Amino acid sequence: MNRSGLRLNQLMGMVVGLVGALMTANFWPHIRLTVGGWGGAILWGIALGGLFGSLGSLHTIGYLITRRENHALNAPLGMLAPFALIAVLFVLINLAR
Repeated sequence: MNRSGLRLNQLMGMVVGLVGALMTANFWPHIRLTVGGWGGAILWGIALGGLFGSLGSLHTIGYLITRRENHALNAPLGMLAPFALIAVLFVLINLAR
């Protein structure tokens, strides 16, 4: 996939994620309060939409980790890498308190 196609997929994912997040936050207020109000719902919707929009190219992140051309291994590693980074940052924030 070329770069412009990837950016278009990410943009469409972000728009769909935004609409889905606004609908979810409107219909289920306890979810909206869990993620930090309207701002948190919008942020999470756009972030997850962008992630789902770029699923087709996440194997490149896995390639940076493994340095192998194994798409079956690189794709799951590419999907787990952002969540692992978030977990490490969460642990560091908790250790700093």
